[in-house]
Amino acid sequence: MVVMGIVASAVMAVAMRTFTTTATITNRRDVLADGRIALDRLSKQLRQGEWVDQTGSTASSITFSGYIDGQPQTIVWEVTGTSAPYTLEESQLGGANLVPILSSLTDSNVFTYTTQGDVVDQVNVRLSLGTKTSTILLSTDVELRNADT
Repeated sequence: MVVMGIVASAVMAVAMRTFTTTATITNRRDVLADGRIALDRLSKQLRQGEWVDQTGSTASSITFSGYIDGQPQTIVWEVTGTSAPYTLEESQLGGANLVPILSSLTDSNVFTYTTQGDVVDQVNVRLSLGTKTSTILLSTDVELRNADT
């Protein structure tokens, strides 16, 4: 009877550890997938961009011209929140109706701009994503193909 109790306790301990590990792996997978989707979407829009509004764009917000379904739009991506986790939101209507895209940012400084002359022709996008156990960094440099340089 005592042996059965020890075996049952051991089996329960292994099962509980498996559930915890699975939840951690699932969280990391989901955060990484959400970050990759957001980065792909933002990069695609920026590559098609013609100009970046230098007065309205900061390290936590970018406003630029782009194309959505072949139609010219003013697109805004903005980090919101007062502390981590921050949310990355997008508006395809010039800043109206911001839609949450990503909600696991650990740093609100996402955008860095490179200018040629007085025109922004490259944007570095850096997403610092928080999981339950670690931080994942996704980063890319995007050149605006249609920027007037």
